[in-house]
Amino acid sequence: MSDNFPCWYPVQIRFRDLDPLAHVNNTVYLTYFEEARSYYFDKLKPWLEQWPSGEEHQEVESIVSHPPHNPRIQTRTSGSHYGLLVKEVTCTYMLPLVRSDTVEVGVRVVRVGRTSFNMEHQIRDVNEPERIFATGKTAMVWSNYLTGRPSPVPPSLRFAFEQMEGREFPMVER
Repeated sequence: MSDNFPCWYPVQIRFRDLDPLAHVNNTVYLTYFEEARSYYFDKLKPWLEQWPSGEEHQEVESIVSHPPHNPRIQTRTSGSHYGLLVKEVTCTYMLPLVRSDTVEVGVRVVRVGRTSFNMEHQIRDVNEPERIFATGKTAMVWSNYLTGRPSPVPPSLRFAFEQMEGREFPMVER
């Protein structure tokens, strides 16, 4: 399973990550997943630049002319009107992490739908890769920040995922 992750993010376990039992608090695992996702998206930049699909491909004109429908998402009119929102995150804990562990988080995209995609995460020991501390899944939605509604995943993002993952993602309805 570990060899199927195209991206590994090295984790620095900090003292503040620990709880009173001297192991990493369960909520911090989700922070590690988040940091690894950010690292993964940074790795996509060469492919996103190669095939841009900016907001001009996402009906910005009709959105800007209408006031925001979702006041819970704060964005400026000059800022990006599209981006990612986390819909769901799960974590399965296998072994407790302690400060002396040297770990990394694997990240991969496993499904790309019309407006969303799913990622998987794995926290493993750097020195003993078969030693798995946790696994996780994240459902991400490409969203129009002004309306708070899902929007189609840009072709450039799908392209970047396919390049990173080394495979095509067939179109699915969800």
